[in-house]
This record gives sequence, C-alpha cells and structure tokens, in this order.
Amino acid sequence: MNNNIPLRALQVFESCARLESCSLAANELCITQSAVSQQIKLLEDYFLEKLFHRNAGKITLTESGLELRQRLAPVFYDLNSVCASLVPDMSNEVRVHSYNSLAARWLVPKMAEFRKQHPEFNINVGMFQDDVEMSDMLADIFIITREIQDGYTIIPLVEEKLVAYCSPEYLDKHPNVSLETFHEQTLLYSKHKDYGVDWEGWFRVNKVGVGPLQRKSIYNHNMLAVQAAIFGQGIVLGLEQTLQVEVDSGNLIKLDLPHCYTGWTYSIAYKSSRKRDARIMKIVDWIIKEYATTTTDN
Repeated sequence: MNNNIPLRALQVFESCARLESCSLAANELCITQSAVSQQIKLLEDYFLEKLFHRNAGKITLTESGLELRQRLAPVFYDLNSVCASLVPDMSNEVRVHSYNSLAARWLVPKMAEFRKQHPEFNINVGMFQDDVEMSDMLADIFIITREIQDGYTIIPLVEEKLVAYCSPEYLDKHPNVSLETFHEQTLLYSKHKDYGVDWEGWFRVNKVGVGPLQRKSIYNHNMLAVQAAIFGQGIVLGLEQTLQVEVDSGNLIKLDLPHCYTGWTYSIAYKSSRKRDARIMKIVDWIIKEYATTTTDN
C-alpha cells in the first residue's frame, strides 16, 4: 500500500457498496460503468485486497469490503456535514446581512414589501458592525463598503451621504436651526472606525468653524446617536436611506443644512459562482431597485 490515498476510488467504492450495483453507482456519479470498474480495481490494488464478489452482473462485499464500508460510513457522513455547513442548500431561505444601521432601519422595514411580492422566499436578515470577510458560512448576500474580494461580484449601490436630522420636539425648541445659530445647537457625534468622528468631517468638508463651547454628546455608534436625536437631545448626521423610515414615521425631520460625502460607497455583494441562482439574483435586483427608488425620492 502506498501513501497516495485514492480519494476518487473511495467515493466510487462507497457508492457501489451503498447501492450494491456498479451501474447505479455510475449513474449517481455521472461516469461510465467502465470508469467505475477501473476505480474499484485501483482501490483493490491499493489495499491488496479483493473488495467485491462479482456474480452474474451482481456485486456483494467481501469481508475486507464490508470492513472498509463500515469504516468509511462515518467519514463520508462527516464530509457531507462539512459540505452542508459550507454550502447552503437550495431551499428558499436566503441570508442577507448588512451593517447594523442599514439592517435595522432599511432592510427590516423593506422586507415586509418584499415578502408581499415574493411570499415563496424566507429571508434571513442579519447584521454586523465592522466590515467582514464575506463567506457562504455567513450569508448569501451582503451590503458592505468593501470594494473587492476574490470570488465575489460587488455592485455599488450608493455613496455615503451624511445629512442632518433632528426630532420635531427639538425643532420646536430651536426653530431657527441654521449655520448662523449652530453655536446654540447640541450636536450628537458618533465615531466611525474608518472616517473618524462624523461631525468633525462635516465641519471640514463644509468649511464651517466650530467653537470651543459647542454643545455636543458623543456616542460610539450612529444607532445610539440617532436614538438620542429621536428623543429630542440634538442634531444627528445620518445616511438618507437609513433614516428615511424615521422621517416617514414622524420621528425625525431632515434639516435644510449642508450635507457631506464620507468617501465610502455602499455596495451589494454575492458569490460570483451563484450568479445563476435565481433566488439570489431576484433579491439582488430588488435591493438595487429599492436603493435607486429611495435615493430618487430623497
């Protein structure tokens, strides 16, 4: 016996032993019956043992063949389990993952309409805070800011544009929000791992000076800053698509103030090898259309 394990021959043997037929194994594996015989002979030469009795076109396992089958059974079971965990099955569940704010304030509200249009799909919505290494183990579709990853098709959706918002209650107390009255306002800062503190970037892009006595509250995530704005605690910067749901609900008002682009682009991504998967492409096309509609409406 040599050290080059004949993995293909083991797969053929397992199929023959399970189906008790070389012809059925050939059909299952999409190879010829002659190829099956060649692989079995290769395996018998490898082990220096006869694995099958052949009689009038029928095959039965020898003692050595029976022992090999018993030992291979748990191995092939484990292999199938590993493959199932790495490659999603072809059920109608599709996993769509995105950044926290987009998932909570854009994907989730939009899912109700999608389910009306496509009740046959089960959508699994997930979220992450930092950019992730995309994988089938995590999701089928991602909304990310990454520009490239091997094996993935990445389609730009929208540039990140930060716009100022506040609650109706805050605006009632501060009816004249403008650049001239900015020193009187409370700004709700949030830190971003890539471009830093959002309001600092806004001041820099719009060439607006900020005084040392500017009132502000600082949060480590934009979702917290937005929640503070909803409770009337100040003015927040946010992505239009993300906060439109709060505007529609009457929780926030879009202010007539300059905006700023962060330089980041949100994109939709899916594994290139799955471009023929109708489920994936239908959801990808729908998300692209919905993003375009939201941008146009704003």
